[in-house]
Amino acid sequence: MKHKKSSLEHQLNTFLVDVFLSQKLANPKLTSPKLVVAFSGGLDSCVLLHLLADCKKTLPFQLQAHHVNHGLSPNATSWANFCAEFSAKLNIPLTISKVTVEQNSGLGLEAAARAARYTALASTHADFICPDFICLAHHQDDQAETLLLQLARGAGVKGLAGMAAIDLSRKLLRPLLDVPRASLEAYASANKLTWINDESNADTKFDRNYMRHEVLPKLEKQYPAIKQTISRSAAHLADCSALLDDLAQLDATDVLKQNTQQLSLQILVSLNPARASNLVRWWLAQNQLTMPSQQQLLQIVQQLLGAKADAAIQIKVSDSLTVRRYQGNAYLVPDMPASTPINLLWQGEECMILPDNSRLIFTQKMGEGFALNRVKNIKLRIKNREGGERFKPELGRPYRSLKQVLQTHAMPPWQREKLPLIFMDETLVIIPNVSVDANLQASNDEMGLVVNWVL
Repeated sequence: MKHKKSSLEHQLNTFLVDVFLSQKLANPKLTSPKLVVAFSGGLDSCVLLHLLADCKKTLPFQLQAHHVNHGLSPNATSWANFCAEFSAKLNIPLTISKVTVEQNSGLGLEAAARAARYTALASTHADFICPDFICLAHHQDDQAETLLLQLARGAGVKGLAGMAAIDLSRKLLRPLLDVPRASLEAYASANKLTWINDESNADTKFDRNYMRHEVLPKLEKQYPAIKQTISRSAAHLADCSALLDDLAQLDATDVLKQNTQQLSLQILVSLNPARASNLVRWWLAQNQLTMPSQQQLLQIVQQLLGAKADAAIQIKVSDSLTVRRYQGNAYLVPDMPASTPINLLWQGEECMILPDNSRLIFTQKMGEGFALNRVKNIKLRIKNREGGERFKPELGRPYRSLKQVLQTHAMPPWQREKLPLIFMDETLVIIPNVSVDANLQASNDEMGLVVNWVL
């Protein structure tokens, strides 16, 4: 007798077809996408894996499960064994990763465990070089809890948008996001599925559990459809968030430099505070930074635009990045170790990694850079800036101090301090990213060496 698909199976099948078709248009080579299910062994992920195993019979995709052992429960080993048995019954390959959750990271236990889990899920898998999509079993109840949590934390529009069903930037799919948990329970019962129960899910000291067991049940008594309406509100806010991103991109057309870590302040100063904050928020997001609060965003904008021109602005926005300002531009500056003495000989390498982990990239180009053929037995030495260096940027003009040259090229002071210089004998001949000694610049018919410094 032919298996009759349930409404849940039809819904998942339609979701996958839409995703695969859209991705096929963007990448015609994607003929058999690689899907990895985040498989905890709980009700939600058991249902999702069971559904996907059924969809795999009619849709062309590869499927694997991935169980992450956080090591936080005494039952962790038995859970991993259950996941192995469940996957084996469905003939689905399973990867098991054990992670260490940093409990003193300042994120809180829930967030730290989630960060460790996502890192493991996105890593290389036994059978997949890299998954095309990671499938998560979040459902409608989870979405409602998320929005309430974000409200309690005073989140902005992006936070209140909740979770996305399709998050291509992180390769995440949440195909059950519009499905109530009750529907998953009904499916599990109809298919005689078993699952594990994490004892920590009952502990209301965790924020999400408090919302799940204490807040939402009370709201449902007064508003029976509260989970559906909250999810609908999250979808509306997701639309608003997308529009704000579109607005930021329009504003960024004239202010974002080619390097996404540099933002011109010329137009930013003309925007109202809300719009300026939105642009800075978008800029930080483009660099994969955790979003500061609205108050912090306003402080960043005020300091960038309101401080005196010679003020040394340093605003910490992550463990390793600081926002600085110089000559009408904002910069995201990576923290760099104290200067380490450099005294290296270039021996034809295309890339040299310096002691501070910055890099020198050497590229040969016709008619550009340092004339390679004009000097025999070239010995180029990379050294630190020591002070007093002189440089000849133009023929027929006198030598100038290195300080004057760098100021002319608007190089920020924190970069000048770290800038590696290239000498031939005792003569400064190449300033990476800036210029070549005028006497040694390649003419149009000469092969030249272009040197770029990458922080």
